[in-house]
Amino acid sequence: MPVSHSIDAAASAPKVTFAPESPVMDCELPLRGHRKRASGSSNNVLAAANSPMKRSISTPVVSSPAMISSEQVADFEKQRQSLVMMTTYITSAIQEKRRGDPIKYEELIAQLTMTKPSPMTPTKMLQWIQALSQCISLLDKSCVALIETMLQIDWLIQEDVFVQYYMSFLGNVVSAHAFYVVPVQSMLVQKLTHRYKPTMTTDTPIINRETQHERVHLALKYILGLIPTGATSLFPLLAKEFPHKRESIYAHTVYVKNILRVLEYAPVLRTQILGLVIDRIIQVDVEIQVELEELEDSDTEVAYDFDTADDDEELSDESDSDSDDDSDSGSDSDGAPVAVLDIREMTKKLDGMLFLVFSYLEGYVNSCRHLPTQNGRMPAPVEELFLVLLQIFMNTILQTFKSRHTQFIIFYMVSLSPQFSDYFLGALGTKILDKSQPEVIRVSAAAYMSSFVSRAKYLDIRQVLMVIDMLGNFVLELVAQVDTGSNVLPDADRYAVFYAVVQALMYIFCFRWRVLEVGSESKIRSSKDDFDSAGMIVGSMDSPDLNSSRGVGRQWHSGLNSLQRVVTSRLNPLKMCSSNVVKQFARISQSLDFMYIYPILEQNKKIYIPRHAARPDSDMLGAGGSGNRNGAGANGNSSPAVGGQLPHELETFFPFDPYRLQRSAPFMQGIYQEWESEDEDEDDEDEDEYDEEDAEGEYEEDEDDELQDIGRHSGSINSEDEDDEDEDDDEAEMNKSIMAMSISPSPAHFLVQGITGRK
Repeated sequence: MPVSHSIDAAASAPKVTFAPESPVMDCELPLRGHRKRASGSSNNVLAAANSPMKRSISTPVVSSPAMISSEQVADFEKQRQSLVMMTTYITSAIQEKRRGDPIKYEELIAQLTMTKPSPMTPTKMLQWIQALSQCISLLDKSCVALIETMLQIDWLIQEDVFVQYYMSFLGNVVSAHAFYVVPVQSMLVQKLTHRYKPTMTTDTPIINRETQHERVHLALKYILGLIPTGATSLFPLLAKEFPHKRESIYAHTVYVKNILRVLEYAPVLRTQILGLVIDRIIQVDVEIQVELEELEDSDTEVAYDFDTADDDEELSDESDSDSDDDSDSGSDSDGAPVAVLDIREMTKKLDGMLFLVFSYLEGYVNSCRHLPTQNGRMPAPVEELFLVLLQIFMNTILQTFKSRHTQFIIFYMVSLSPQFSDYFLGALGTKILDKSQPEVIRVSAAAYMSSFVSRAKYLDIRQVLMVIDMLGNFVLELVAQVDTGSNVLPDADRYAVFYAVVQALMYIFCFRWRVLEVGSESKIRSSKDDFDSAGMIVGSMDSPDLNSSRGVGRQWHSGLNSLQRVVTSRLNPLKMCSSNVVKQFARISQSLDFMYIYPILEQNKKIYIPRHAARPDSDMLGAGGSGNRNGAGANGNSSPAVGGQLPHELETFFPFDPYRLQRSAPFMQGIYQEWESEDEDEDDEDEDEYDEEDAEGEYEEDEDDELQDIGRHSGSINSEDEDDEDEDDDEAEMNKSIMAMSISPSPAHFLVQGITGRK
């Protein structure tokens, strides 16, 4: 197919043009020869070339005839003859190859190869590109080797005019022969990775990596404009080139940035690309948790802190250094173990990728602000993006074991609209109530719902009460069905969803007790600090003042009545739920005169629950939650789900634990509620509530005394009883981790220990 025909077709593609910005006479290019046609009968050719309607990607902007000198005319004639000879040679080589004589064809390929000792100059290579463009119709499948040779040219580091002609050649090839779309796209995608390193010479212009990637995106956009169905073949290539989770930080951040850029001109791939990126992010996330657990099981006392990652090193797309590759030797200069260094690198990698995803979401939402909306809803494109992320969450994140930070992508997206919160809570509620779902997924959904309601600062009272009512009705209905005889026993396998929902209710109460008190809405509205800028109820989620919060006549939301019924049932959730959650709930509920459960806890210490085998007919997924090694079930079993089975006791799983990645942490500001200590209201203490001898010092120092004092009321704990020393240690450990109520692998994960010798 003649090049002019292909280009006219390509010119119809939407909003894509590559006409050089300056006249070709300013560059040493063979097409300067076309200017000779300005004289005699060639005037029509020159006029056609300069016509705005006819000018194409391969047609340069030429000077007026009066500006062409005699030397340029002679030079043009020489180059025109050379182009004719090259075209004739290519045609002859292809035809002879078809007749069974490949010698001239192989010589042509050898001449075009840029890796030989004396590589061809850009000017000479451009002549060959033009000549091949004149023979596009001959470049069928028999010429695959020739096209592959042309695809190996280091065109990204050449002058702008060379790049424009080369992209014109690519467009002509895929337009004439659709079977070349995949090889062309594969070449372009490979150049979006950090692995592409062009062959540089002394004459090569300095083209930075950002400009190179911009040229690749321009070419991909141009190809997709010519071949709209090319998006189907593009995504598998993007997935294939995604860096392995063990590759460097730079490799991941460069590729994630580029693959998200593809969404600007290939929005049809949004679901696939976002799903791919989140899937690879979650692989790194899970790997960090596995490494941390293995580190805890080792003899070393080093504990990694997410906060110790060095954020002074800005992620740069310009750096071609391999210094950040995951090739650390035995230890660093401070003697930090290899495992710790590896965790640090993976954490930076995770942080960098999440930062890019959050930045993409923020930029996309901001770009849609000007679009019309109805009834206070978000613009339609933003709603579509949310639904895509919700689908990815339900299909991937919800079913992934030990995810720690990836789920904050949906947490951030939900914060953009109260409508999104309703959708998200509704989706989780559907999973919990759907008996056809595997139990492990229903347990995971309950954990996500409780953690989300507790940590999402942007929820209003209506949404909190809606969740309490739904969860409360569920557990009451199940207790009414099964708690009917003396033979009913606690069973974490059989009633896993029930225990997960009860634990969710207790966890939410610990965080949201202020808004669950009847009349709390008017109290909150009277406090200016309890409102954000949008007028949504934020609520203070600090723990109650144990001295001043006790009062007579407190009334609670009716949905909480379920807790008072289920904790006394034979299913005994206080025995099966996480000990940390149960202890915190016991302390807060007593201080608020909501419920007094310490006698039950003391009785549970005497109860032994046999660890029977899991039901053989259970059909469960090997996913759905994170286990806290230090916040396991009340019986002390900290084993995670193994072989697709649920643990025998319910483990602590709060997916929206405090966000500890530094670079991406600013995206959580204003939308995430941290656990606040209880010593802020110290001035309001009521001396009648405590024995003064047990109420001295800071909160962290007197919490054990307070718990012992509570025990004296129940007649079961004596502060002078040496046999209870282990119990006191458990309470002290609980106090350290309760500010996060965390699934983190270590209760001291937020402390700086041992990585660089800091204490």
